[in-house]
Amino acid sequence: MEYQPPAIPNHGDHNTIFELAHQVPLCGSADAHALSILYDIDSGTARCHVSSVLGAKYGLAVTNEQQVVSVTDRVLGHQVWYNRERSRKPQTFTQAEAQQDPTEGGQNCDFCQWQSLTAEDTFGRIERAHAVTASNLFKYCQPCHGLVLFKHHDPLSFHQQQLSDLLSCSQGWFQAAHRAHPEAVHPFFIWNCGARAGASQFHGHAQVTLSQVPFPACERLSTAAAAYASSQPGRTYYQDLIAAHRTAGLLTEAPGSSACALASLAPTKDMEVVVIGKSLESADFQHLLYVALRALIDKLGAATFNVGIFNIRVPGSDSAAPAASSQTSTDEVPVLARIVSRGKVSSRASDFGGLEVFGQASIGNTDPYGVYKALLASLSMYNQ
Repeated sequence: MEYQPPAIPNHGDHNTIFELAHQVPLCGSADAHALSILYDIDSGTARCHVSSVLGAKYGLAVTNEQQVVSVTDRVLGHQVWYNRERSRKPQTFTQAEAQQDPTEGGQNCDFCQWQSLTAEDTFGRIERAHAVTASNLFKYCQPCHGLVLFKHHDPLSFHQQQLSDLLSCSQGWFQAAHRAHPEAVHPFFIWNCGARAGASQFHGHAQVTLSQVPFPACERLSTAAAAYASSQPGRTYYQDLIAAHRTAGLLTEAPGSSACALASLAPTKDMEVVVIGKSLESADFQHLLYVALRALIDKLGAATFNVGIFNIRVPGSDSAAPAASSQTSTDEVPVLARIVSRGKVSSRASDFGGLEVFGQASIGNTDPYGVYKALLASLSMYNQ
C-alpha cells in the first residue's frame, strides 16, 4: 500500500498558552475531560518594583507585572513555567552562533570511517543504504550498548529516507541484541545532537541500549500508564494524552490515526514535540518524526536537540509488558518519541539547572502554540 502522508488539520487561529490558561477548566467533551485529568493549568501575576535606572536599561515599567502560567503533568509529575518576559532576560555568557565542526568537515571524523574506526558488536552490524550500527566503545550499560550512525557527516542535514534507515537499523539492532542476550528485555533509543545535547561526536548518530534493568524514565512511563488505565476505567493514558492535545488545538494526526504528533503542553525541555505511532518502522511514525525534527531545525532554528523513544517492542521479549494492564494489551502500547531543543548554540550557559535537577520542572521558553505552528508549516512542506 502506498504511503499516504497525514492531512494538515485546520484548527483556525490558535491562541497562546496564556490564553488557554484563562479558558480552563474546559468541559463538555471527552477530549476536554482528558485535558482536565492529565494537566493542572494555573495562571497568575508576579510583581516587582523596578528602579528608573533599571527600567530605562531594559525598557520596563517601574511597577512591573508579569503573567506566569504553570502546567503540571499530573500523571508523570513534570511541571513547566511560562513567562513571555523571560525572552528579554540578559545573557552574558555568549559565544559564536554557529555550531562548529571540529573534524574539518569530516576529514578527521571516526564515524565517517566507521569500517575501521568504530567497534563492532559481537553479533555483527546492521546496515542499510544510509545508516549502519556500531558498538559503543565506552559503554554505560550492559549487556548491549550500541551506536546507529548516519553514513553522511552533517548531523542537521538529513532527508526522510536517511532518518527511516536510522530507525530501521535501530530496530534491527534491538532484535539482534535480544537474540544474542535473551535475558535483556529493556530497549531504549536516544539521539543527542550537538555538544549542548550531550553528544561527544559531531557526526550524526543515535545510541541504542538493551539492558536487563529498565531506565527509570521508561519504567515511570510504563507504571504511570498502567496505573492510569486502572484508575480511569475504559480509558488509556495514551488515548487521553492525544485527546487532551486535540482539545487544546496542539495535535496533528495521520490518516486512520496510525500516528500523531503534538506540541507538548508540559515540555520536558524547550520546544518539545511528542510523536506517537505503532512501531519504529511504521511509515506514519517515521514521517511525523521527520516532520517534527525538520520543524525544530528549519522553522524554529534548533541546532542542538535530544530525541528519546519509549515503548520500543522487541519480538520475542516482554519489553512492553510493564505498560500493559487488564485494559491495555501489549500490542496496544504505542511507541512514543520525545524531541526537545537544547537551547541556543550561541549561549555558553547550560539550559539545565537547579530547577530541572532538583525541582523536576523547567522553563517554557517557547509557547507550545508557536511550536505547533512550526510543526504545521513543516508538515505542509513535506506533504508535497
